[in-house]
Amino acid sequence: MRLTVVAALGTVVLAATGGAVAGWRYAPDSTSSSLVRVATRMPTGAPVYVTPECTLTPPVNTLKNADGSAPDHIGGRGGPIPPGFTPVRAVRCGEFGDGMSTTQTQAEIQDPQALSALTAAYRSTTDLEYRGPVMACAAYADLDPAVALVDAHGTAIWPGPPRDSCDHVVAAVEKIVEKGPWAVTRSVTTH
Repeated sequence: MRLTVVAALGTVVLAATGGAVAGWRYAPDSTSSSLVRVATRMPTGAPVYVTPECTLTPPVNTLKNADGSAPDHIGGRGGPIPPGFTPVRAVRCGEFGDGMSTTQTQAEIQDPQALSALTAAYRSTTDLEYRGPVMACAAYADLDPAVALVDAHGTAIWPGPPRDSCDHVVAAVEKIVEKGPWAVTRSVTTH
């Protein structure tokens, strides 16, 4: 059971539901309901440089900061992709277990078309959003996708994705990160 907080027209209502959590915003400047192209909120700050390989070590298989220290930006916001940065691969770390063993994995996208689409999604300045007199925002927090982009020189960054007006990662980034042509390139299993 989830506790849902719904705010509509300045009021707050609490309800226990078995489904999704939602928030509502009043948009007095909108008189119709439709999908419109709107500006995204781009990440700000310096790029977050990381190592180009996953640690493949329990308890947390992750990327480390470029200086080799433990990452301090997990769940934080990465910076934008620097101008001129062209990735040749994307890297993400994973962990799977069945109670008897745990497998730490490193998966990569190396397909140039998929990398181009991923880079374009991270650099997208507009997104399609529903706009109407009352706008609904799902009340959950998106972490930056745990993806490193690596260029031909071995420089790796953990980019921050653009976000929509509800502060969620834009759908184009989510789609490629979730459904992209990831292939496991390294793995370690412990029993």
